[in-house]
Amino acid sequence: MSSSIGANSQAPVSPDQKSYNSKDARIKELEALLETISRGKYMWESTFDAITSPVMIVSHDYHILRANRAAAHISKVDVRALIGTKCHETLAGSPEICQGCPLSVTLKKQTPGGCTLEPFQKSERQFAVHSYPLKSSEGEKQVVLYYQDVTEEKDLNRRLLQSEKLAAIGQLAGGVAHEINNPLGGILAFAQLAMRQLEKEHPAQDDLKEIEEAALRCKRIVQDLLDFSRQSGDENMVPMQMNDVVNKIVPLVQVQTRASRIRFESQLATTLPSIKGSVYKLQQVFLNLINNACQAVTTGGFIKLSTFYDKEKNIVCAEIEDNGHGIRDEHLSKIFDPYFTTKKQGEGTGLGLAITYGIVEEHGGSIEVKSVWGHGAKFKISFPAIER
Repeated sequence: MSSSIGANSQAPVSPDQKSYNSKDARIKELEALLETISRGKYMWESTFDAITSPVMIVSHDYHILRANRAAAHISKVDVRALIGTKCHETLAGSPEICQGCPLSVTLKKQTPGGCTLEPFQKSERQFAVHSYPLKSSEGEKQVVLYYQDVTEEKDLNRRLLQSEKLAAIGQLAGGVAHEINNPLGGILAFAQLAMRQLEKEHPAQDDLKEIEEAALRCKRIVQDLLDFSRQSGDENMVPMQMNDVVNKIVPLVQVQTRASRIRFESQLATTLPSIKGSVYKLQQVFLNLINNACQAVTTGGFIKLSTFYDKEKNIVCAEIEDNGHGIRDEHLSKIFDPYFTTKKQGEGTGLGLAITYGIVEEHGGSIEVKSVWGHGAKFKISFPAIER
């Protein structure tokens, strides 16, 4: 019996063996915990960088503590170079704190905040920023800044408001133009009839000539009103080449620029996809934009007209650039408004750019303008290509 019991019993475990087993189990637990932490860190960083909008963790003094790849892309620097820099300097490209920045309010009240910032100088994009309070492990107050690109949204709202204004004013302008056109035609006809009946040396000839010129000028304004109020669909839209439209107006432009001693350059793409539109209306668009450029450029200046194809967006584009006096910042948002003009009395009605805007919209295109006061302006018009 005693031999049987001795054969089945296990050897006693020594204290050293127990300590070794305990350490081995603890090491495995720590390794598993480290793996879990590493996996969580990797997932957090991957998620942080996967966000397509700029996200940053910023200290109370506007220094960037952490940033994702989208923030680095907007800043046009390596993501590692962002750390330690000030957000308004690196991201917005401004030495001053962004106007309306919610960081200080969020730190003070420890509540989320937000606002829409001015367009960033580095990217020329406009962002809405949202701020959220955050406390570090050391208890230091920090802020999470999330930037949402609202450039297209702002542009869409602006274009919608512009279209509504054009529609309302167009209806009014059409009615007024028709009411004025008939008596104006009578004034012009009787003035011309009187000029024919009187001798050329008659003293009233000069007065009648003034009446005729004034009536003709009014008729041109009335015609602009009628063109402005004309509903879309009056003319068939047909496939065409933008270069063909440009080539038809270039001789007219060269005559005007040569008379004003302005250098005119055209740089047209060799091959462009077709667009769909009205030749007459698109000619009017180019003539309006180039005429505006001629009035802004002084003797010895230049105007450049170029066409190109944006393959990524599948649009055909044209740019009219000049080195004239440019457009003031406070006027940029108003230049397409009907009757808005900075020209002297008698030099313009303020309808040219409004009509241009309406024609471009009618063709499903878009028109953009960039200008720095004193350094010229650049207008870009683009239309969807109907073939690749």
